[in-house]
Amino acid sequence: MPLHMDIVPIQRLVVIVAHGEVTSDDLANNVKELIAANVAHFAKIIDVSTSHWVLTQEQIDAIAETLRGDPHSDMRGPVAFIVRPEDEGFAHAFAGITEGDRPVRLFHSLHQARRWLEELRLAAEHAPAGSKAGHSTRRSVP
Repeated sequence: MPLHMDIVPIQRLVVIVAHGEVTSDDLANNVKELIAANVAHFAKIIDVSTSHWVLTQEQIDAIAETLRGDPHSDMRGPVAFIVRPEDEGFAHAFAGITEGDRPVRLFHSLHQARRWLEELRLAAEHAPAGSKAGHSTRRSVP
């Protein structure tokens, strides 16, 4: 299976690692699992650095719409993608489509991704009630 997902409830974190060729069916099945697990509000680390995505722009758009239609998606957690430096594939396209939906950022290392998610978590803890601290989207890789 090209997509492996771990849910860490105590950390409110989902980690997805993609290996090899990933098709639209693989992604659709993973999205169904995410929705069924009711973890839209969890932070997500998605490592696509060792994968190749076989998806059209229309398929990526459809997945983004499916996630927006999730009845539990009113509070969507941030997404940190781990990408290869030369990669301009799925992660870039998905980040562009979901701008404004949630914080999304691309990284070259797991360490950078975890640090950013921790910064967002701390900002949210210290934000006044009702504010959306940390909800700006930055697509560029640091």
